[in-house]
Amino acid sequence: MKVLRKFLVKIICVGLTAALFFNIIPFGVAYAKTAGVTAGCVENLNGKNWMSGIPDERYIYEINLPGTHDSTTANSKNSTDNRVELFGVPVFNSGKYAKTQSLTLPEQLNAGVRYLDLRFSAKQGELHLCHGNNEKAAPLNNAAKILSNLNPLTVLFNIPFLNLDMEFYAYEDEECSIDITFDTVFAQIKDFLSDNPSETVIITAKKENGDEKEFLTLFNEQIQKLKTEINPSTQKEFLYTENGRGIYSKMPVLSEVRGKMILMTPFYEELRAGDMLDVGNKAGQTDFMGITFNYENHWSVTAGVKALYTKRFIEKYSTEMSKDPEKHLAYANVLKTNSSAVLIQTPYEIEKRVSKTLYGQNTLLKGRYYGWIMGDFMTEEKCALIWQTNYFVFDR
Repeated sequence: MKVLRKFLVKIICVGLTAALFFNIIPFGVAYAKTAGVTAGCVENLNGKNWMSGIPDERYIYEINLPGTHDSTTANSKNSTDNRVELFGVPVFNSGKYAKTQSLTLPEQLNAGVRYLDLRFSAKQGELHLCHGNNEKAAPLNNAAKILSNLNPLTVLFNIPFLNLDMEFYAYEDEECSIDITFDTVFAQIKDFLSDNPSETVIITAKKENGDEKEFLTLFNEQIQKLKTEINPSTQKEFLYTENGRGIYSKMPVLSEVRGKMILMTPFYEELRAGDMLDVGNKAGQTDFMGITFNYENHWSVTAGVKALYTKRFIEKYSTEMSKDPEKHLAYANVLKTNSSAVLIQTPYEIEKRVSKTLYGQNTLLKGRYYGWIMGDFMTEEKCALIWQTNYFVFDR
């Protein structure tokens, strides 16, 4: 009898969720029904399909979703190598400060991540995913070359005074032998959206290294190509273009972006595509898709300070999800939990401290709005704690 009851509950859950997804139930009812129904059906949702239970009419800024910072650094080339050498002797493992994720991109998407931070370097006619910036290290490298030329060890034995590499290419395999390019990473995202057409993925794409003119030329070619590519599961374009308009001007509801990518890039005006949610190294407000977002970033502070900023942001800007389907949320939020205090703490050490604050008991509550939360070393468990807050039962 108990098994039969559980089976019937599952059938009802799946039926109602399908009804919501295909708009069989009117939105005025769907919003209220979702609160009660999906709370009991959350066992049928997972990291791959968690957006399927959210009403089509929900604006994307009204969805609590997890994201990652420097998304493709799980197996970066220099994640274990010392990259700063003095007289040929390793003195500093800078790779520890470049590695910010432990899951590969497909693993992140399957775990529930819906916001990706992709950074490119243009080299030899291709866009490569990378982390780091050699240009910032150029003055130090030039000084090192001068000192090396004056150093007897360099002159007599060809031992450089200082070796420094600040560019960390991202790879997808354990052996760091397969270089991730634009084609590689976007093929992975398209495969995920084809298999899971109820989902949407927000993508930040920007130049991290290399020549800007070459980057823009290659990036524009790729974006124009992406505009024409069709998701076979939806028969619609993979890239959201706001009814064919290039630059985004208004916030879409979920039905408009299911099975699609939403593009963020600082070059949206040059490309005539997407928009940019620009958050500085501080807390403040910024606009994206016609909506003002509150944000917390502070990416260069220590663990204790970052945890405090995170806690304050959650307390100040979280709001109760409305019981009225016509009433929208007061705040649009984006919280970045990543930080790196170079020479003091690695991103992993900082994230461990932040996680105790953010993912502790009674911090992220169901039925409350927090916004888009992105950080380092995201896991399936952390993602679930975020996306499950979208599913709740209203008190009557």
